[in-house]
This record gives sequence, structure tokens and C-alpha cells, in this order.
Amino acid sequence: MSTTKEKVLSFIQKAYPNPISGQLISSELAISRTAVWKAIQRLKEEGYEIDSIGRSGYQFKEPPISKALLQDQLTTTLIGKELLVFPTISSTNTKAKELADQALIGDGAVLISEEQTAARGRIGRTWNSLKGKTISLSIVLKPDLQPAKASLLTQLMAAAFINSLPENDSVKVKWPNDIVVNGKKLCGILTEMSSELTKIHYVVVGIGINTNLLVEDFPEDISSKATSLAILQNQKIEPNHLISQFLKEFETLYLNFIESEDPTPFLDSCRKASAVIGQDIYLLKGNERQLAHAVEIDDEGQLLVQLAGETDLTPVFAGEISIRGLDGYI
Repeated sequence: MSTTKEKVLSFIQKAYPNPISGQLISSELAISRTAVWKAIQRLKEEGYEIDSIGRSGYQFKEPPISKALLQDQLTTTLIGKELLVFPTISSTNTKAKELADQALIGDGAVLISEEQTAARGRIGRTWNSLKGKTISLSIVLKPDLQPAKASLLTQLMAAAFINSLPENDSVKVKWPNDIVVNGKKLCGILTEMSSELTKIHYVVVGIGINTNLLVEDFPEDISSKATSLAILQNQKIEPNHLISQFLKEFETLYLNFIESEDPTPFLDSCRKASAVIGQDIYLLKGNERQLAHAVEIDDEGQLLVQLAGETDLTPVFAGEISIRGLDGYI
């Protein structure tokens, strides 16, 4: 059963972009104006950025992620049926692993936050976010697959995200875990696993999406390397529809994969949208840099490259190597 605080939150979220009066909330919930005010103070203490707009009432500063709206929109059977939404969190991946380790969340659980304060990307890089302007989302999966196949879920998520966008011709996959547009990063994906030699306990697949960041929101050293959906579409992004469409696409690809163990549908999407196939690139490992030509993504999801001066193809493993274009990020 929803608490008074959760009901008040839902009213303000559903009213966005318009303000909603405390009197209307009070009447609808049959509680006092003081109770409404106290609920809003508690929400602010938890990290929700709610403005008081004079006599107009209460309003979110940015398009809010709403659990109630997501539950109304979701048509999935597994992914997102267990849904946890946070205003702010250190890392959705870290929280998902903590809960999965304690068996407190099940297969298909989804954790979402409007802000991350201590997130990590691949190879230990940071991936933080601004409140209300990004989506941080992690999915807990418990597939009956061999652990070696878990890395394919990174590319499954990339394909699901691209498929969920109504206009995606310019959206590309920078193998293995970045979504880019015009050479600038739009999303980052991080897959982490708990397993034994032949058994997966769980996999957490996380994605950070730049939704409503503006050019001035990016630090100077990142602005030439990153972008957002709002910049690309020249309008604010409503996050709930984006998330529900993405989870629907993810579930379709995921259920097909665990039933057939055939990654072809989503690998073909990643091949078609690849930002690196056919390109000369640098392979980076620590302080080492090696020139190569990206040729193909194989059926195991590995990038096949032709190293400078060699004729045979070499598989690149995602765990320790990064890719850069000859003239920049990609």
C-alpha cells in the first residue's frame, strides 16, 4: 500500500510540467494541507527537487522519473515487474548487486535513479550524472546461460536502446559498451556478473543515458566528447516513455536470447549500427596504443581487427581494451 508521501509524490510527478496546488492534493487524498507540506519536506530531504511556485503549488524542476507512470506504461512480463526508483543513489549497479547478493530482488528487477554520485564505468572510469537530466538504470538478470555468454548482454542492451528510439539512423554503437551520435557519447553500458565456473548467480546490466543535459551542463573537457537526447532533438525528453519503450525492447531481445541462445538478432543490430566496423582505430591498453582496422563483430560478440602490419584477424576482448578513433573519441 502506498504511503501518504508516495501518493503526494505521484500527484506532483503526474502533473508535470504543470504545478499542482497543495489544496488539490489535500482534497484528493482527504488529508490536511499540513500533511501535504510535511510529505513534501520529507521528499525534498530524500533528494527530490520540488519547487514551490507561489499560489500555483508544487512542481518538479526537470521531467521526473515516476514509478507510478512507469507501472502504467510497462507492458512487459518479466523486465521491470519489480521496479525500484530512487531520486539519488551512489550507483544503481552497486545497489542492484547488494540486493541480489542478499536475494532481496529477483530476475528482471529494474533499479532507476535520476542521479548517481559514485558510479563506475568500464575499466573503473567514473560515470556520474546530474539530477533530472540523466537516467541511470540497472537490470538484474538470472539467466540459465554459460557465464561466457554473459558479456553478450552488453550488446543486447545497446541494441535494445537503439531499437527503442523512433529516429535512430545517426545513433551508433562504439564497441563494446558506448552509444554515440556524431562521434559524441550518449550512453554508457556496464555489465557485471556473479558466477561460478559453469553457473551464473546473477548479471547486472546498467546503462547511463544523457537525456536532458544541455551543452553548458558538460565540463569543458567533456563537451566535445558527449551529447544528450535533448541536444539532439532540441527539446526536453520525457523519461518515462523512453524507459518503458526501452524495457519493452530489452525484454523482447532477452527472452528470445535465453530461449534460443542465438545472439544473431541483437548482434546484427549492433553490426548495422557499428561506429567502428570498417574504421582504422587505436586499441588502448594502459599506456600502450596499437593501430588496427576494425573488420567485424563475430558471433561471440568479439571485435575482429587486423593489426597494423599483419594479415590475420585478431579478436579483441572487451574486458581490458578501449578503442579510440584516429582523430579523437571515435
